[in-house]
Amino acid sequence: MRVFLILLKRELGFYLSTLTGYVILSMVMFLVGLSLLTVILAYNGRAMDAPITEAFYNTPFFWFIVLLACPAITMRSFAYEKSSGTYEALMTTPVSNLQVVASKFLASWLFYGVMWLPLWGFMIWIGRFFNDPGYLDAGIVAGTVLGVMLVGGLFLSLGCLASVVTRSQLIAAMLALTMEMVLFMLSFVIDLLPDQSGWQAAFFGYICLFDHMTDFVRGAADGRFLMFYATTTGLFLFLTWRMVESRK
Repeated sequence: MRVFLILLKRELGFYLSTLTGYVILSMVMFLVGLSLLTVILAYNGRAMDAPITEAFYNTPFFWFIVLLACPAITMRSFAYEKSSGTYEALMTTPVSNLQVVASKFLASWLFYGVMWLPLWGFMIWIGRFFNDPGYLDAGIVAGTVLGVMLVGGLFLSLGCLASVVTRSQLIAAMLALTMEMVLFMLSFVIDLLPDQSGWQAAFFGYICLFDHMTDFVRGAADGRFLMFYATTTGLFLFLTWRMVESRK
């Protein structure tokens, strides 16, 4: 455990002590602020028939932030180590490959969570102006946080897998973005199927990210969706670990 914590601190230190991390935080804060401004201007004093978390999710900024931020966070995970020559030194130290993969993923996931803190702050500030507490109750906020973190964990695991197969951070980012876009575009397939009762509809409905987030931002957490994120994230991290094992 001590070795893992040292690796985790090392990875977190990069995000919190370099310009790259603060550029990501600044851009996300700008986009989050812009999205909430869009929500405020759209309603313009009118009553809202949905929680503010759902109103934020219905703007185009949520997926824009997730799709671009995750590759930017994970592109250095392994690619930077290889290009700088520190990967070989890291892999010859008395640490297991599983500890290396887990520390890099967890550090990126924690930084991803920190990245969203301005959103929760803005929502609490805006929620003070509503008389109806249903717009921002604890269940809705918890469901939204859970959904945001699960989607981020899935995309970050894809980013780790992309980073481990190349020495170039740019290629790692582009590869991660491509895989994320494939998964993102598959969420549209359910709306294109003529028959909504077959196994195809059941399958694409199960992997539809839009349906998942729609439930999460309303404070609902379907066990099937939780299993989807647990298994897919675990699968991509397992593949990352196997790539590290094979290259060692």
